[in-house]
Amino acid sequence: MVEQIAVADREPLPRLRGATLDGSEFDTAEHDGSVLVINVWGSWCPPCRAEAPGLRRVWEETRAEGVQFVGLNVRDTDDAAIAFERRYRLTYPSITTEQSGEALLALRAMLPPNAIPSTLVVDRDGDVAARVIGQATYRTLRALVDDVLEPTPGSSKEAPDVGGDAG
Repeated sequence: MVEQIAVADREPLPRLRGATLDGSEFDTAEHDGSVLVINVWGSWCPPCRAEAPGLRRVWEETRAEGVQFVGLNVRDTDDAAIAFERRYRLTYPSITTEQSGEALLALRAMLPPNAIPSTLVVDRDGDVAARVIGQATYRTLRALVDDVLEPTPGSSKEAPDVGGDAG
């Protein structure tokens, strides 16, 4: 399910923070004014594996425009999560399973707790502009990110095609 949220109906993203798999700390407050993509994933999840190349591609194409990505890893050991990141060459940070539970709890009004994978796109004002429940394709995620990079004030475009391109 892909949902774009009209500007007038957007809700602020709760502050999320936690230790990342590389040992650093991530805090959404440090990214105020940036477009932020939050992806909930697990290495054991087939749709998470399928969407990883597309996520990486959107990250690589948009980070120079100030787009920040963060993963919320769930139900993995750190070793399994790190192996997943290496396999799919993901270079954006992911909050560890140990820390992601608090973040998922903060997002409970926006994402069902069992919605893995799921992705939120947050606009420069810190409001949730779109969400994908289930696997995000490259084309869908790129369209959602592009939409918030160049928003049309007061309106929301039709949801982009969620066709089967994986990356």
